[in-house]
Amino acid sequence: METKKLISWVEILVSSALLIFIAYGLYLGFVQGEDRFLSYVQEDGFIENLTALFLFLCSLVCLFRVFEYRKMKKSLWVFTYAALTILFFFAAGEEISWGQRIFGIESSEFFLEHNKQAETNLHNMIVKGKNLNRLIFAAPMFIVLTIYFVFLRLMVAKIPFISNLAGRFRVPLPRNLHIIVVVIATLMVLSLKMVKVSELHEVSFAMVFFMIFLNPLYAGNK
Repeated sequence: METKKLISWVEILVSSALLIFIAYGLYLGFVQGEDRFLSYVQEDGFIENLTALFLFLCSLVCLFRVFEYRKMKKSLWVFTYAALTILFFFAAGEEISWGQRIFGIESSEFFLEHNKQAETNLHNMIVKGKNLNRLIFAAPMFIVLTIYFVFLRLMVAKIPFISNLAGRFRVPLPRNLHIIVVVIATLMVLSLKMVKVSELHEVSFAMVFFMIFLNPLYAGNK
């Protein structure tokens, strides 16, 4: 089987699986009740582990690109994918508190005192009475993702400076399929008003970014 066909099948499989997982979450929330939904998105549950898995897979795909572009001596491309490798590896580690519960590691006194869930991670830290996740991660991340999925391709197409910059740094852009899937997934999740529904948003973006890095669109390419 050709590589492009294989990647297309992987994208179809991942997209379908994502929408099925979200649909099942909606079924639990609307039909089975909040308790069943919360068990679905609980700490160390199926959805959280799936999110961590795909964030880690994102990191691996980006690392593969690093070695690929290093051989081609494309330093700016290497820089972009090295940064993405680190970013998504960090996100995967944060998602599972760096394996703390998996390996039965106790939190240090610092994290017991300053972490909302007494875990070894940064996104649940409480700084001066404020949740670091909301202050730094949630709101800025929402803005960044909105720009990335809604406006970036339009900016690349219409603004030469942005197009040249994206091309020089080999910025991976979402294809139409990726945008459609993330929009459908987001609208589905927004229909459910429950605690920890954000876990479904997280798994959506983890799985969609995996598809983007696997089959990216680049400035100047179709």
